[in-house]
Amino acid sequence: MRKAISILLVFLFTSFSSPSLAAPTFQRYTTDYFETVSMLVLYDTPNAPQVWEEVKAILAEIEEAVSVSLEGSDITRFNRAEAGEEVPISPITAEIVQIAQEAYRLTGGLYDPTVFPLVDLWGFSPRFNQNTYQKLMPYDRDYTGGSLPLPSEADIRALLPLVGLDKIELIDSERGYALVKRTTAVTMDGAVIQAQIDLGGIAKGYACDRVMELLRRKGYREGYFVCGGSSMAFLSRPNGEDFTVSAGKPRPGDSDGTDYARMRIRETTLSSSDDQSHYYQWENTVYCHIIDPRTGWPLNTPADGFPQNGTAAVTLLGESAALNDALTTALCLMGPSEALIFLRDRDEQMIMAVYGADSDVCEVVANLDWSLLELTDGAYIPASRKDKDGVDQYCGVLYRR
Repeated sequence: MRKAISILLVFLFTSFSSPSLAAPTFQRYTTDYFETVSMLVLYDTPNAPQVWEEVKAILAEIEEAVSVSLEGSDITRFNRAEAGEEVPISPITAEIVQIAQEAYRLTGGLYDPTVFPLVDLWGFSPRFNQNTYQKLMPYDRDYTGGSLPLPSEADIRALLPLVGLDKIELIDSERGYALVKRTTAVTMDGAVIQAQIDLGGIAKGYACDRVMELLRRKGYREGYFVCGGSSMAFLSRPNGEDFTVSAGKPRPGDSDGTDYARMRIRETTLSSSDDQSHYYQWENTVYCHIIDPRTGWPLNTPADGFPQNGTAAVTLLGESAALNDALTTALCLMGPSEALIFLRDRDEQMIMAVYGADSDVCEVVANLDWSLLELTDGAYIPASRKDKDGVDQYCGVLYRR
């Protein structure tokens, strides 16, 4: 099976003018947490080494609380619990669960971390990612020609009843926080399979939020923090200037460049989701790690007889990286029209790339101020939808000009 971790890391910093180069900087990175790169850059550097140690302590604390791989984490203990069992959890895990519940409610269940058993079914869980795969579950398949065959429709239907964050109860009592699994287990070939959750989709965003709180509390005003290629948080550049951040191409374009868009931003967080960060191909169709909780199938699974198409990537700017990490997943599943409607009365700003396998272009949908956004590849064009009278339905909605 061919898996891919996007070599573009989705975003690249591209514009550094002379004030940035002239300013003293502090830069550190680590690969010790979340199986990804975390990096801190500060332009005003007093006590920066001590702050970096505090940042790493934050990352370690979050990973130890919500990792699905670490023995003894809150989530590992919960996932192993039986239906009806009450599992004590830390305040950190409780706060992340509350953010997940908010995203679940806002998106009508399109963001749902209880989809984890189906993520495992499709071969995107850590036991596959770490190249230590062994057949442990009744739905596990043998690799064929280096690829993992698709799961059966019967197995997908069997696991769907485990999905539903509304069946996971968060308790706040004098004894502390706890999670209770109200989901009925399913039985498959004699094996009992319990509901499970994976909060990794928002944990890196939560780390960005926590680091930004730390930096502001200590008086830092210039710099940024990156936790993987999908979660970032920005203060400002020296002299209050904007950062220029480039969105990596989710599909090939007309030029040799690696980006399709550039955005000028500061004092915000950035989250992204795409169908290229983690995927494999089977019979010329791409299957990615974003699983639709309504169907149990990956994002952009084509209908029989139709070419593959859909949302290739979503970038969201806003106040909370943790919430936006969840929302980008849901926006991918919504598609462009529903995503614009969802964001109409919200403060988050989005750029979305939509592709069709039978087209030479990717359409770009956004509600981001056009003066802050530049498309950089000719194969990525502003989306346009005209009604029967020839009026562009995205005018005034597509872009906030």
